[in-house]
Amino acid sequence: MLIWPFHRSRAETDAEALLSGVTAASRRPEFYGADRVPDTMDGRFELMATNGVLAMLRLRADPALKPLAQAFADRLFSYFDAGLREAGTGDTAVPKRMHKLAGDFYGRLDAYGSAIDDPKALEAALARNVWRLESHAFAPQLASYVAKSAAGQAHAPISAMFAAEGWPQL
Repeated sequence: MLIWPFHRSRAETDAEALLSGVTAASRRPEFYGADRVPDTMDGRFELMATNGVLAMLRLRADPALKPLAQAFADRLFSYFDAGLREAGTGDTAVPKRMHKLAGDFYGRLDAYGSAIDDPKALEAALARNVWRLESHAFAPQLASYVAKSAAGQAHAPISAMFAAEGWPQL
């Protein structure tokens, strides 16, 4: 007998799978290290945001995926919230930090989305956000990854992004 009469929507199920794909792509070791993205909480946020932006760009390109885009954003920010709490951020500070993270994420969505077809502008946006610098030695390689990902994902079904194969190698 069912105790809870409600079931998860297709968008919620797909959002969970998409978040899993974004998380796996963001945790790949080749992104981190000396002269790469710092393996810190901020560095990990930047890669999650970068790959999350790629997912949102793909979702926004198809109006039929609007429910999935909302469910994915909800899941992504729940994931960020849980990460803050696990890192020891106090309950009273979490809303303020989440507000800042949301602003940071949507700022990156605008910046990377508008620069996706301009390699130099994308490099500059990544350097500015990831390293807080005007340029960085790893920025061209990261920009190439972002552009290659966006191009490949634009023509693939959204379900391709649920698995590692939907995210190109660096």
